[in-house]
Amino acid sequence: MDKGKVLIVDDDPIVRDVLHDILSNVGGYNTDLAFDGIDGLSKLKNAEYDVIFTDLTMPRLNGMDFLKETRKITPAIPVVVITGFSSIDNAVNAMREGARDFITKPFKIDTVLAVAEKIFGEKKLLDRIACHDNFENTVVKLNSELFKSLHEIGILQTISNELDGIFSNKEIYEKLVEMVSRLFMVREASFGIVEDGVLKIEAAIGTTVSSVNIAGTVFENTLKTRNYYIALPGEVNPHDGFTLTSPLFSIPLTVNNEVFGILSISNKADGTAFTDYEISLALTFARKAALRIENNALYEIFYNNLVNTLKTLVISIEARDSYTKYHSERVAAYALQVAEGMNLSADEIEIIRFGGYLHDIGKIGVRDTVLLKPSKLTDEEFREIRLHPVIGDNIIKPIKFFPRERELIRHHHERFDGKGYPDGLAGERIPMIVRILNVVDTYDAMTSSRPYRTARTHEFAIEELIRCSNEQFDGEVVKAFLQTPAGRGAELGS
Repeated sequence: MDKGKVLIVDDDPIVRDVLHDILSNVGGYNTDLAFDGIDGLSKLKNAEYDVIFTDLTMPRLNGMDFLKETRKITPAIPVVVITGFSSIDNAVNAMREGARDFITKPFKIDTVLAVAEKIFGEKKLLDRIACHDNFENTVVKLNSELFKSLHEIGILQTISNELDGIFSNKEIYEKLVEMVSRLFMVREASFGIVEDGVLKIEAAIGTTVSSVNIAGTVFENTLKTRNYYIALPGEVNPHDGFTLTSPLFSIPLTVNNEVFGILSISNKADGTAFTDYEISLALTFARKAALRIENNALYEIFYNNLVNTLKTLVISIEARDSYTKYHSERVAAYALQVAEGMNLSADEIEIIRFGGYLHDIGKIGVRDTVLLKPSKLTDEEFREIRLHPVIGDNIIKPIKFFPRERELIRHHHERFDGKGYPDGLAGERIPMIVRILNVVDTYDAMTSSRPYRTARTHEFAIEELIRCSNEQFDGEVVKAFLQTPAGRGAELGS
């Protein structure tokens, strides 16, 4: 049976065909296809549709502009945007422009059908309101629906703002519980990871339990059906084993249709049951949260692979030069001691931890005959080795993850008096993390054997740092280094 007419707008023929198969062959909707925004507007002017699915990234007319033009032609038609980006910011912006919902690539059959059924259900509800109620009641109910839609958009924006940029799973789990307790005004909320029949509670409010054996609890139903379950008063609370006095709402979070976690909320502050709207809202929340956690896992895999690749480059550099072996590790370790002593932020400490290790990565572009030369460098050779901070910066520049680490790589040979290279930065124009690295890099260089000289003593190096304070080095950083174990002469690991 034809359940409604859908227009699919996407420049990717594969995406168009997949959506057509899902909505037409599985969902029973009558679908029309447009190959881009211009084609979509043409079809929209010549036919009536109940809902539009449109990509955001298209040639000639992108999805946002198509959405705006659609609003001019048929302001009331619901639009679902399709995005391939890991962030939901673009989709949220589209919803601000009037989109009703969004799906992300690669999308799942259940997700596409759920969104379509929700929108068509709302349309039928509004049609019934218009047919059977008077105008005043219609306005009241429409305002109520509008408020709910605005509330849902606000929640999506909150998810985007509060979860994007958090790459620690523990922080994400804690934020989920905090947000859901605030959103639904409940006294008890928890999120746990499913592991071998046990729900390991990662974050909770209102309960102190650390794990729950899933078998025989209300969570078992959620896990088996991959669907939400509302336990009613009189059933057993899985967290403490006591009888529930208010409904407990458990929601599965899935990846590739497998449940990896369960979010549960209970004990509403107003004592009421969960309404249909709250159930729908909670499921939307869980769907977006699961997407964020999945993206975080993918990011972590990609990030770790990238970090390991960069570390391999550093190892290959140090393998060429036995004199500088482990130099990068020592410099990073010394810099961390200073950073902690100067009470730098946790973010800056992490930047130093990795950026300090990478600071000499540009030496991969310096010839062995120059890098390993046991005698004095010629002017041309000296100019070549002075290029290594720029080479390192160019290696890291295409990678968008490490903007502050690039500062360490590019500027670790700048001087406090402005006579360094490559950019001649001076004083506070040199970031503090770089000023710290300048000091410890020079200390390690002096106390390590080089092709052209043997290692200097700790005492000699300290005297040089003090002598060059406020000229080559920031004097405050030198003072801080002197208070560290390394500055007092202690070897790493001692």
